[in-house]
Parts: sequence; structure tokens; C-alpha cells
Amino acid sequence: MEDASGNLVQKECAGTESKSETEKLLRQAMEDYESKKFIAKADNITLGQLLDTWAEEELKTGTLSNGTVGTYLQAINRIKQHPVSRRKLKTVTSGHLQQFMDLLSFGGTVEDFVSKGYSIDYIRSYSAVLQQSFRFAVFPKQYITFNIY
Repeated sequence: MEDASGNLVQKECAGTESKSETEKLLRQAMEDYESKKFIAKADNITLGQLLDTWAEEELKTGTLSNGTVGTYLQAINRIKQHPVSRRKLKTVTSGHLQQFMDLLSFGGTVEDFVSKGYSIDYIRSYSAVLQQSFRFAVFPKQYITFNIY
């Protein structure tokens, strides 16, 4: 496998009961490698790409209700219409996100993105999408690092 820096590393799996179980795990690992699920090129990924990856790998496969998943997918599509979604992930700051949330809350226009202001329930949905997708970017993807300070 490749790690986040592009170096080849060995991925180890827990022991198995039989040869067929081991072969099944190996086939799954090869499929994961070939579909690049374990490769993170942090310098190139945008916020919009992160949201798409999070939706496919975490949101749609999780335990949330269909209604919540639908609401989050709508929020993702709306976020991707804003210029912040085109920024490289490593260049997105808390200031960029705060400006986006302020625009959603109070209304306004940035480039082609127009907001007339949203209710607190919509704002919470957008906030949850951003929080969970950034948590996903830190772990398991390691697109960005976690700063505890």
C-alpha cells in the first residue's frame, strides 16, 4: 500500500482461521489498493472532493436514517456550489469556514453563490457535514493532521 506521503508500506491483517479466509482478505486488500481507497494525496484534494469521498465511504454506508443522509447530501451539494469547495484542503482555514457559515446564516452573495439566509436547523446540518467530513479527513484518511492546540 501507499501511505499519505506516497511511500510503500506493508499492511498487516489479523490472523485467519483458514487459507480460504486469508485469500478472501488478500483479494479485498488488492481491490482496496487498486481502487486507491488507501492513497491520500493531501496536497491535491479539494474540500469538494473530500465531501464526495466522505459521502461515499462514511455517510452512505453508516447508520444514519435515510432522511438524515438525504439532508446531508443536499448540504454537500450546496457547499460544493460555493467557492470554498474548490480550495485545496490544506489551505482551508477556520476563517474561510466561518465566512461560509455567516453567508448561510445571514444571507449574501459570493461569486455565483447566493444565500437568502437559512434557519438554525439547516445551519446545524451544514455544520454537522463539515465537522464530520473534517474528522474523516484527519482519521482515517490522514489528508490533514489534527492540531490539539
